[in-house]
Amino acid sequence: MTVAAWQQILDQHGISREPRKPLLASHEVTVRDTTSGKRFVKRKRMSQEERHLQILRAASKTIAVKGYWGMSLQDISDEIGISEAALYHYIDSKEDLLHMVLTEGYDTTESNEFAALSASAVDGDGHRIYCYPRYCLNTVLYNMQRPEMIQLFCVLSGEALNPDHPAHRFFTGRHMRLWEMIGSMNWLLPRGMTEERFFDLFTLAQSAMDGLQQRWLADESIDLLEEWVRFSDFIFPRATWEGCYDPSELDADDASCLLPYTLQERG
Repeated sequence: MTVAAWQQILDQHGISREPRKPLLASHEVTVRDTTSGKRFVKRKRMSQEERHLQILRAASKTIAVKGYWGMSLQDISDEIGISEAALYHYIDSKEDLLHMVLTEGYDTTESNEFAALSASAVDGDGHRIYCYPRYCLNTVLYNMQRPEMIQLFCVLSGEALNPDHPAHRFFTGRHMRLWEMIGSMNWLLPRGMTEERFFDLFTLAQSAMDGLQQRWLADESIDLLEEWVRFSDFIFPRATWEGCYDPSELDADDASCLLPYTLQERG
């Protein structure tokens, strides 16, 4: 069963909750094209900030296709129409460029704010409370708009299994960094949800999202939003999460304090 606010989102994307289409055979699957955009157009004059953003986008696009090991700085300079020597005016090294892509391109403040904004409500005492199932849905909605960055994440996370990869520590520590942020927020959670159980649920949801995104990239016939809403029924059973699914379920005229329903107050 889909909460009304989620059904509106599905309707906006032209998705019905009818039985899914028959699965394609392996030989019929078409990979999603994430990097077919035009090459960057060279401009005579560009501010430092504009050039920085141009380099960031070119590096993200190139690494998404070739990976870090396969990417060269010449690839980036060719993409944006400057010499490799000129590129060194903006970066110190290939590893410096990778760091820029990871810290500025993927886990951004903008993505976190998008996920949190419509997943929250203010209770009668003025506390901002968040609904985790809706937060996850918002994350999926945001990622659907940036398939190239999702491909980059998949490619780099695979490469970074090698301890010698410069992004190894970034990826091995990413899960706990995200948890530190998630664990600090006031989530409206079902009764009996402990911090340990919520961490396990967070781990499950992140793993499911990463896996579905990989399938979405590999198979153009898959609709990521439709799949996530479908699997949310299993990850967040309605019988358990009723009233905690989406801020729209809360009574706008209810003046009560909701903090007692959060982990922070349960202690």
